[in-house]
Amino acid sequence: MTVRSTLRRILLVVTLAWSAGLVWAAFNPAPHSGGDNAAYLALADAVVEGDGYVDAYDPQRAPHSKYPPLFPLVLAGAALLGASTWGAFKLIVAVATVLATGLVFLWAERRLEPWRAFAVTVLLASSSGVVYYSHWILSDPLFVLLTVLALWALERGGSPSWDARWLAVGVGAALGAYFTRSAGLPLLMAVLAWLALRRRYRALGVVAAVFAVPAGLWWIRGLGVGVGDYGAEFWLVDPYQPGLGTVSPTGLLGRAASNAMAYATRHVPTALVGAHGPWIAVFGLALLGAAARGWLTRVRAATGVAEIFLPLYLGLVLVWPEVWGGDRFVLPVLPLLLVYAATALEGWTRRLGGGAHVVGGLVVAAVLVPALGSFAGAARDARTCASVLETGGPFGCYGPRVVEFVDAAAWMGEALPEGSAVMTRKPRIFYVVSGGIPSRAFPFDPSPEVQLAVADEVGARYVFLDRWDGQAGRFAAVAVQARPGAFCFVRGFGPGASGSSQLLGILPPSSRSEGIRTDAGVSLGPCPADYVVPGDATAREDRQSSSSTTTIPLFSSSVP
Repeated sequence: MTVRSTLRRILLVVTLAWSAGLVWAAFNPAPHSGGDNAAYLALADAVVEGDGYVDAYDPQRAPHSKYPPLFPLVLAGAALLGASTWGAFKLIVAVATVLATGLVFLWAERRLEPWRAFAVTVLLASSSGVVYYSHWILSDPLFVLLTVLALWALERGGSPSWDARWLAVGVGAALGAYFTRSAGLPLLMAVLAWLALRRRYRALGVVAAVFAVPAGLWWIRGLGVGVGDYGAEFWLVDPYQPGLGTVSPTGLLGRAASNAMAYATRHVPTALVGAHGPWIAVFGLALLGAAARGWLTRVRAATGVAEIFLPLYLGLVLVWPEVWGGDRFVLPVLPLLLVYAATALEGWTRRLGGGAHVVGGLVVAAVLVPALGSFAGAARDARTCASVLETGGPFGCYGPRVVEFVDAAAWMGEALPEGSAVMTRKPRIFYVVSGGIPSRAFPFDPSPEVQLAVADEVGARYVFLDRWDGQAGRFAAVAVQARPGAFCFVRGFGPGASGSSQLLGILPPSSRSEGIRTDAGVSLGPCPADYVVPGDATAREDRQSSSSTTTIPLFSSSVP
């Protein structure tokens, strides 16, 4: 065993330990308040229950075609092995983060000497974005893991000799990355372009076929089914406001320019150091400038998959809708940017001799210090949140309004008749925390005709007026006030005589009237008895307390 090989193994172990320590110290046990986490869990549960890859959280249960299936399948496998708590599913993401960091070191060490590769990997493991996304139930860490595995395996298999075994690993990892996130498409294209540049036409044909069959089937599946597919949303000016229409070719150029500025001056540096302030823009521009220089150096020497993947991926991200922009989409290319910047720095300081190490150390410190400052804040937040969760339940860190929503959903899971559907603000989270009651988001339109039409279309008998973010008051509540005779009162939640949040019943069309409105507001009568399952109210409240445990209600049936 050579000295270099021994050093490489030691540094790899230290890298893994460093990453694991940071991930553990900043591990936040709370669920994420965004809907994507709940969507992945709902898809996983649908697979476990044998329902197929469907939007089980939606009353119409359409085949799902937006999120590729690999990450939900991993979660489903964990559920079949007994995972049922927020922490158990989060552990999968944390492990993927640590493994991805180790693979980054192995890939970087092929391009840089071991100590430089180690410095790059320490910066990556300490970065704000990597630490932050290591404890949410999102597909990004798995996507980064498979992307780096593909780059490393293909580079190892293609140089200095043609090793079919490593190439197969790389091709499989690239395909896995695509079926983890749709943003993996540039990686598939980069692999094909790389084979074409190497004039490996037989391999190109085989790999193209390997890619085309499953990718084509996934594309065909998405034709005319599901809601909110990326292909349709891409052309919208704002996917969250479809009424703004589609973007023009000129609009795409403007979008790319705006995204380029946002990523260069905000998203990329924030993903690395997590800080804010005027200096962040300067730091981001300097990092990208150095990375561009290093990328050009590498392209001139030997163009690999990474050199093709980087501009393709950045090009895709820059033309995506601006509202999708964020440090989350920087994660797959952050290792590449750091390696290319290190390559440029090595070239610039080569003439300094021993002084090059001093300069390199100062650069690493300049990046590491603010990154560790951000990590310290994340670790404090995690400890604070963990203490709140002991008494306030998994969502306690988000305050009383969110807790009120979760508690109400838990009550509905016990009290509403089988087959019920509810119009809510957060349908995917509602589905998971209610234990499986399907939901559709109420329209962002105050018209009672629009609200009732959507509810009738999906068969929803209820609408929940929550306090999550005020949208229920802006839209659904206004519709109720405009036509109170179409609704009835089921139950209130939270403080106040009738509760600060209310669950209302939606009367059948034949029973609807205009209702009575006075200067004091509207008064809703009680719903018919069949809107709630008969039962002991006290027992329901006791069972509702299960929402304060770490067990996910949707998976509670699998718990002995």
